[in-house]
Amino acid sequence: MSELINHKGNMLKISEFAQLSAVTVKTLHHYDNIGLLQPASVDPFSNYRYYTIDQLPRIHRIMALRELGLSLEQIAIMLSDNVTTNEIRGMLALRRAEALQHMREAKRRLSMIEFHLNMIEAETDFPQLDILIKKLEPMRFLSFFAPAHPSDEVGMQHMQATARSINDAIAEGMIEHNGVGIDIFHGETLMSFTDPGLGTRQHEILLGVSGKQEAITLEGVGRLTIKEVPAVTVGTLMLSGPQNDPLHFEKITLMRRWALDHGYRYATEVRYLNHRGPLQTSDPCEFIAEAQVPLEKI
Repeated sequence: MSELINHKGNMLKISEFAQLSAVTVKTLHHYDNIGLLQPASVDPFSNYRYYTIDQLPRIHRIMALRELGLSLEQIAIMLSDNVTTNEIRGMLALRRAEALQHMREAKRRLSMIEFHLNMIEAETDFPQLDILIKKLEPMRFLSFFAPAHPSDEVGMQHMQATARSINDAIAEGMIEHNGVGIDIFHGETLMSFTDPGLGTRQHEILLGVSGKQEAITLEGVGRLTIKEVPAVTVGTLMLSGPQNDPLHFEKITLMRRWALDHGYRYATEVRYLNHRGPLQTSDPCEFIAEAQVPLEKI
């Protein structure tokens, strides 16, 4: 080490101190600027910084705390003479909680990657499957149930007629619509209005409304009641085209498999948040919806 001691006695040039500390000169400049580690001496003529051997333990501890993921602000507090043991314990406990959360997120991402790889290997024609977990806020809706119909054509005609009635009610101010429209299909079957054996209360339609909205009755639609939907966690997929597209069913089935593989219990209902649905277009091929399956961590 003697070769690193220059003519100023036990003073080290900033480059020498950086080499001993295994940090960069730029880092030492930054630590000086924020007051975390200031040089022992600064040449008044050249403005060159000098450090001492006695400062090596401090820079060593700074780097060790950085390895724990602490911020420079937290490190400055921990190195303060006024910090208490309880404060140090609290900062480390917070950092532990953050590290555990990062581990859980990393495991979740790894599991999603493995799921996609397994599906690609198992399926010769693997559909695009981009799943996101979302936490939805509680909302207020007008709710009614659409009758089931024995054919796609009849069902589509009824949907278009219902959409016209609702749009007229919105235009006349009878419905204070906030733009959110959701179709919910209850039960294990993903779609219902094409199956005559599923009854008349499988397909629920929700219209997002303001807090002042009251229940109403529309001709050709029936009674629309107020429904408060609580906050919910959902797995989501973006879909385009008619709701009865067989590929949509396949994707939702795969999303349910994904949910089970990732420790979730899924609800039997499937929700379709319509970004461009029956209220916006009469052409089902133009529909764009977010399929949502409510999830609960097991």
